[in-house]
Formats: sequence, C-alpha cells, structure tokens
Amino acid sequence: MAGLSSAGIGSGLDVAGLVSKLIDAERTPTLTRLAGKEATLQAQLSGFGQLRGALDKVKSALDGLNSPTLLTAYRATSADDTRYTASAEASAAPGSYAVEVTALAKAQKLASGAFSGPDAAVGTGTLTLALGGKSAAITIDDSNKTLSGIRDAINAARDADGKPLGVTATLVTSTGGVEPAGTYLVLTSSKTGAANTIGLTQTGGDGGLAAIQYETGGLANGLTEKEPPADAVVKVDGFTYASATNTVTGALGGVTLNLKATTTAPVTLAVSADTGSVRGRMQALVDAYNGLHKVVQEQGGYNTATRRGGVLIGEPALRNIESQLRRVLSNPLPGASGALKSGADIGLSLDSTGKLTLDGAKFDAALSGDRGALAGLLQGDDALVGRLTDVVDDYLSTAGGMIKARTDGIDRRLRDIDGQRTALEQRLELLEDRYRKQFNALDGLLAQISSTGNFLTQQLAALPGANSSDK
Repeated sequence: MAGLSSAGIGSGLDVAGLVSKLIDAERTPTLTRLAGKEATLQAQLSGFGQLRGALDKVKSALDGLNSPTLLTAYRATSADDTRYTASAEASAAPGSYAVEVTALAKAQKLASGAFSGPDAAVGTGTLTLALGGKSAAITIDDSNKTLSGIRDAINAARDADGKPLGVTATLVTSTGGVEPAGTYLVLTSSKTGAANTIGLTQTGGDGGLAAIQYETGGLANGLTEKEPPADAVVKVDGFTYASATNTVTGALGGVTLNLKATTTAPVTLAVSADTGSVRGRMQALVDAYNGLHKVVQEQGGYNTATRRGGVLIGEPALRNIESQLRRVLSNPLPGASGALKSGADIGLSLDSTGKLTLDGAKFDAALSGDRGALAGLLQGDDALVGRLTDVVDDYLSTAGGMIKARTDGIDRRLRDIDGQRTALEQRLELLEDRYRKQFNALDGLLAQISSTGNFLTQQLAALPGANSSDK
C-alpha cells in the first residue's frame, strides 16, 4: 500500500486521476456517437439545401417562360446604330421601314454680354426664371448682385414644387477674339424641343439686371441666343414626325427610336419577332433542370468508383421529384390538340442519362410557326410551364412542402442531440460526485489499514528477541 504514489488524503491513492479516467471512459463513446450522428444530419441538411437551390433555379427559369409578353415580344434593329437605335413593344408590327433623321432635338443656350470678371456687379432686383411652364422668383440684393452670385442664385432656384427648373448657369471667360474679352453668363436648358424656351425677366431694384434679361421675341433682351431650341425631325417611309426629344415614340406604332445623328440616306429599320429571348429562356430551363438532375445524382445516388452513396441515398423524395418532372415533360398535356401536344413537339427530350436536351431547330420551327399554339402548350395553369411549376412548388412550399418537412425533422434531431449532450454532462456530474465520495471513502479505509499495519509492524518489532539473530 505504501508503494502507491498519489495525491490521496492518507493512503496515497490518486483519487482525482482515477475519477477523471472513469468519467472520460463514460463520456467519450457517447460523445463520439453523438458527433457521428450530428455530422450525418448536418450533411443531410446541406444536401437538402443544395436540392432547394437547384429547385429555386428551375422555378426561376419557369417564371421567365411564363411572362405574358414573352411570346408577343418583338425587336427592332437599326441598320446603322450610329444614327439611331430602336426598341419594340408587343404592339409593334413586323416589317421593314426606311428611317431618315433630318434633325436632332436641341436645347436652348443663351449668353450675356462681356463683364469685367466674376466679381463684377450686375444689379439688384427680382429675376423671374421660367422654362417649360414652370417658374421661380429669385431675389438679387447686395449679397449676391455680382455675376458669380447671380450664377449661384439661378442654379439654386426651385419651382413651386421645390424642384429645379432645368436651367444651368455657368461663367465662361474669353481673352478676346471674335467676341470681346471678358466673362460671360451662359444659361443652358436641360429640355430639348422648340417649345422649351428660357425666360429671364427682371423687376424692381436698381435696373442693372436688365443686362441679363431675356424673353422670346423681346426687344430689350440683355441675353442673346447662342443655340436655338429645336425639335427632332424624322421621316418613316417618307412620313415626317417632329419630337421635342431625341427619344421618338410616336412616329411608328409600338417602336421607340433613339436618335443619335442625322442621316444622309434612309437607314433600314427591321421589326421582327424576338425569338432570341424565348430560345434563351427555354435553354435556361434546360440548364436548370440538368443542374437539378446533377444534385439528385450526387446527393441521392451511388458512386461505383468511390463505392460511396450520397448523403440522401434512399430518400424517396429525390426519385419522386425527377419522375414527376419527367412525366410532365414527356407526356402529352391533357386535352391538348393540334401539332403541339408535349415537350417533345418543341424539341425537349430526355437522353439515356436522364439529362434534358433542347433541339434548337425544332424549337425555332415551333416559334416561327403558330405562336398561339406554342403559347397554349407552354403557358397557363394547365400548360407545360404551369404543371412543372406546380410540381416544383409542392417541394419548395414553406407551408407543408417536402423540403421544409424534411429539414424541420433534421433540425429537431439536431436539437435532440444537443439535449442529449446536456443530459450526459448532467449525469456525469452526478456520477463524478459519487465516484469522488466512493474513492475518498476507499482512500480513508486504505489509510486506516496502512496505519494499522504500521502499528502491528512496530509492535512485532518491539517483542523480545524480534531483532535477535538466533531465529
């Protein structure tokens, strides 16, 4: 007994070490088992997350195909987009048109006479600035009667609604040439069109503001017109149309022309069905479906090379969702008639690996044919896109959808593992306390035995002849 090395109370027994090892022996297997279960559940949660992401992409692609204007969309193309560009709405009529840009819309620009510099005093009074039916009264007094002060006051002017009028004031300095040397106040309108003229009138004060007043047709204008306002003028197939801006919307029904430069000869405008966007959105659905197929194979399939199954192997929902989508894509729609009855009729098919493919030529033929029949096949609650959307929504729904039900179940099991860890620690605390009490009692008993042994040894040693060599 005396040979035991320890921090025991009396016997030398290592109570703390023994208790720690016994508790670890109880804790480690359980924690290892719980960690393994937790890792599996987290992997499954990640697998369902990837499945949701893939389904979200399919849903987004379906939404794109369900746009009410998709199959009525047209595009407008200019033969020379340095002269004008164009866009078309659903109301546009397909065809070819000759477009001439005779003039571009311009904004008015006014300039004052030469002043000695930005700090030159002009005068005091009230300026009334007007443009496009809006006006603002501007007070000019001793604090801002200089050329730069008036510039700042004009730029700060607001109409009755608190909005800028659209007139910008700047100062331009000339060292002399055709015009006299000096600093000039220049007003520029932000609004193009012949009707958008600037008005700047003055009242009261010392009369000096007359040097910068302006009225269209006025006889006492202090400002001169450097650039007159002008309308844009276009001809479409010889018919003339004037516009206050370079964005022309009324010349050709359903078509907007964005004018950039005048033409020297007619430039062809082609308006045609926008097949590119429809084809692109159908290809987006194919790509999204194949992304979903890949996730299903990775998460729910078996890899023969690695001899490992996906984290969701055996999950019936993965097989069900693909089979439901395949049926909608492959089977004729209920009640369908005419040449377009199923996805196969517009070039959609599934290959031997389960991937979705699109026959571009077949789809383009359907697109350039009867668009009403194509819309009937694709769009509407009972059509291809609507039925596919119903399948996807059943899995994505946050109210009773399969993915939410599965992930909620996993979350509950993860919380249960946390609860088991907490319960384990509570149980081990009680067990550790019991072990300490038991080993401390044992330590005391061993100390008493050791003490008794030492006493007996001493007593025996004290007996007569105990140390005699004649034994």
